[in-house]
Amino acid sequence: MLFVGREREIQVAEAIIGTREGAACLFVGDTGVGKTALVREIALRYDTAVVAVSPSERMWPLSGVSAFAAGLAGSRNGALDGVLARGRDWPEHLLAEEISRTLHLVQDEPRVVVIDDLDEMDGASLSILAFVCARLRGTGVSVIATARTPEGRHDLAGMTHAPVERLSFDESVELARATIGGAASPAVTHIVAAWTGGDPGVIARVQLTPGEAAGEDPLPVPLRVVRPAARRQRTAPRGSENPRVSAVLDLLSTGPLYAYDGLRTAAAEIDVELDELVDRGLVSVHGDLARVSDPALRLRHHAALSPEDRRRLHVRAASDHRRLDPATFLWHASFLDPTGDRLPLLAAAVDLARAGDTFAAIEFAERALAGDLDQVQRDRGLVELGDALVLNGHDLLGQHFLGRAVDTAAADVRVQAAIATLRAGARLDHVVSDALPVTVEWEDDAVATERLLCESARLHMSRGELDQAVECLASVVERGAVSDETRLLARVLRAMGMEVPAGLADTADLTAGWGPDAPIEVASLAVAALLLEERYAEVRRVTETLLTGTPRPAPMWRERLLRIVVAAEVRSGDPVAARQAVATWRREWLPGRGPDAARTLLLARAAAIDPADPTARELVRQGRELSRREGTPALLPFFAAIEGSLALAEGRYDDAISSLRAAHSAGRGDDPALLRTDADLIEALWLSDRVVEARSELTRLELALASHPRRWTTLAVARSRAVCRSSREGRLAFDMAEAMHRTDDSPHEYARLRAARDRCVPAEEYRVLRTLRPDARTDAVLTPDEQEVVTLVQRGLRNREIASTLFISLRSVELRLTRVYRKLGVDSRAQLVAHLHGEASA
Repeated sequence: MLFVGREREIQVAEAIIGTREGAACLFVGDTGVGKTALVREIALRYDTAVVAVSPSERMWPLSGVSAFAAGLAGSRNGALDGVLARGRDWPEHLLAEEISRTLHLVQDEPRVVVIDDLDEMDGASLSILAFVCARLRGTGVSVIATARTPEGRHDLAGMTHAPVERLSFDESVELARATIGGAASPAVTHIVAAWTGGDPGVIARVQLTPGEAAGEDPLPVPLRVVRPAARRQRTAPRGSENPRVSAVLDLLSTGPLYAYDGLRTAAAEIDVELDELVDRGLVSVHGDLARVSDPALRLRHHAALSPEDRRRLHVRAASDHRRLDPATFLWHASFLDPTGDRLPLLAAAVDLARAGDTFAAIEFAERALAGDLDQVQRDRGLVELGDALVLNGHDLLGQHFLGRAVDTAAADVRVQAAIATLRAGARLDHVVSDALPVTVEWEDDAVATERLLCESARLHMSRGELDQAVECLASVVERGAVSDETRLLARVLRAMGMEVPAGLADTADLTAGWGPDAPIEVASLAVAALLLEERYAEVRRVTETLLTGTPRPAPMWRERLLRIVVAAEVRSGDPVAARQAVATWRREWLPGRGPDAARTLLLARAAAIDPADPTARELVRQGRELSRREGTPALLPFFAAIEGSLALAEGRYDDAISSLRAAHSAGRGDDPALLRTDADLIEALWLSDRVVEARSELTRLELALASHPRRWTTLAVARSRAVCRSSREGRLAFDMAEAMHRTDDSPHEYARLRAARDRCVPAEEYRVLRTLRPDARTDAVLTPDEQEVVTLVQRGLRNREIASTLFISLRSVELRLTRVYRKLGVDSRAQLVAHLHGEASA
């Protein structure tokens, strides 16, 4: 078997061997999980041989110990041979003690012994080696061994146990590619990886013809798996030791799905309780359909069946599903009568894909494509299947089936195929193909073609390519096919600083986006418009309604909506909410799909406002590299803006000016709230003694506020004015800026204002407040931390809001307030506020 992955297991072995003092590690796992390939790789790395244990040697007492001694070589081997020659008739415990003592006495170079299938040794050797391996420290001998997953056994409990898990999906894809061949279609390798459940023993035995591997011919379903070698047949698939349980799994292995009621009846006939198999994790049930939980276990069972057994089981399954599930009935009937109509199987595949049962859908589709289908209906079904897969986030698989449709004469089919191909290509190839809309005739279906152009514009916007998005919009307007989607698109583009056809954006009705019958395409644009207009509370409310509504949005749309939620929390400046939104968003990512440049930009922006997240700088570096690789230079100014803000916070003012200037010069539009660099640039210029430039930038920012009134810009102007007046008015200038902040304003912007105050105004003496009661301390002096809390209390913030603003815990706020109360001689927040007001009037 080829060696793929296993970084964790290799690290465990290297840690054991690296001590050079002596230790043992037992890698445990089910048959076929790749233990042999693992120990062979370890043996290769440490230039030693693998001690392979054969079950036939069990009849020879101490044969395992002799093999262990041979693996030691050198003087240790001779010494142990002598012990074995003298102690053949000794009790096991005495022989074990003598071998352990000998290993400690004999001095030799550190040695690695690798043993495969340690549990197949004779019983005496197992007992002796279990004792010896638990006492290897100081001998210089490292033992790396494998064994099947123990079932209640404790004879090897003295060794460190490390489980050998199934391969990850990416590792499974890599092994499938190596097994099937370099000419294999990427989609086929992904399908094989999914259908084999990460079991390297099954992946390595998959056999496909060149046409099947290339994706030109339908795949065999279930996959064609060769029988294992005789040595590996000694163990039944895990969980199938009971012949009656095995019979149920054999029946279930013949198809991707089985009606639960039919399976329960079949299991009861041979005295098997189906719910028990569900509890054991052998069978999973979703709705009224059951399947084998482990895809690899299913393939092992199916591969072990004879052709006669398979036909018999198909007959039984067809009989069970004739009334319960017509689609599954046709699945099994197709094996009994290969000439039957398979078009319903393709329709069932589309339904399964839309329901999210992706790989069962592909099995139905491949089985349908193996028969004779009407070309027009075949290609319509393939386009619908490809579209459903793309909507569920399986872009590679969607491309695969879309590419197999050769005749898309119908206008609606052609548009649907073009939209799905556009979406898949944008995510996989990082290219928005502007040639696709040209392939569709407006006269055929103007409404559908408008959807295509709007989707193209949407994808261009995600890459920062606003000019191309405007061109798509202009194409729609030119042909007079304007709908709510186009109007909302125009409103979004105008909010991003682009010029759109006169009157188009003004007629956009945001409420059309969250009506009960509003298409998700329209709803998502309405939410994007709310985001750009700083209506963050409405963004949260509308997206929550859309995400929890019925029917549930497809994964592609869920991911897009959650991305908008993250952007809303970032732009509103709430680091805690942004952190939670990122975690929710990440859960929608498909395994194996890393972030692209646009995703990385959003992650970097979330990290940049979160003091507890140190990854912002690394994310900026990754994002720059991805932008260059994907051809999205329009995103680079946003990365430069983050970099400039980080440099300012670190006191590198010249670097901050350089990055912020570069971001500003490459940015689009004249709305400062889009890029959000102005206040940082003004402060960096001021702190670099470039006073004239700072004031010039402030004037420009004030003019921009008059043209584009935004809450962020208002706060940015207040902060920048405080910076530029700080040399004359000191903290008073910043007190005025702080007074402009409301409780619903950005905590991040307030933190930036406080940081600017600390950078621009020298520290002053602590403020001494008078007391209310005679028994209060007359020398009460508040620390800066306590003064911060008092200031926020004076502004009306509650404890939780204060904690969020200062990025501290709620408990810390309570402790600081307690100290303030004690120093000032007050008992409550109300008395503290009254005391502060009394001091002000005095």
